[in-house]
Amino acid sequence: MSSFFISSKNSKSPVVKKLRPLLVKKYDISHKIFNELINLESRHILFSIIKKPKRIQEIAKELKIPLSSAYKRIQSLKDCSLILEKPDFAENGHIVTFYQSMIKDITITIKEFEPSISFTKNPNLKNE
Repeated sequence: MSSFFISSKNSKSPVVKKLRPLLVKKYDISHKIFNELINLESRHILFSIIKKPKRIQEIAKELKIPLSSAYKRIQSLKDCSLILEKPDFAENGHIVTFYQSMIKDITITIKEFEPSISFTKNPNLKNE
């Protein structure tokens, strides 16, 4: 990705800021999905919830990652529409949230500088 630098002419010491093209970061879902799949924790979370939905505490314990990291990764995966959030009732009557991967696998191809992503839907998802 190309980056641009600017400096402030009014101050004594130049201020250098790294700018990214806004359209890529804000609107290109492919870019967001690529960034999410680069993250090892995100990939582990996706693979751990393909067969059955799990609570975030189960995911964090199973993968031995901090709960805060699990929450952050889950939110990012939800933003990319890669996981499904399922609220349910626990035995004690409290509402709990389960997460399940919406995809079984992903294929990424790059042809003539144009990336393309194809998904296989998770066959373990139950239509509700």
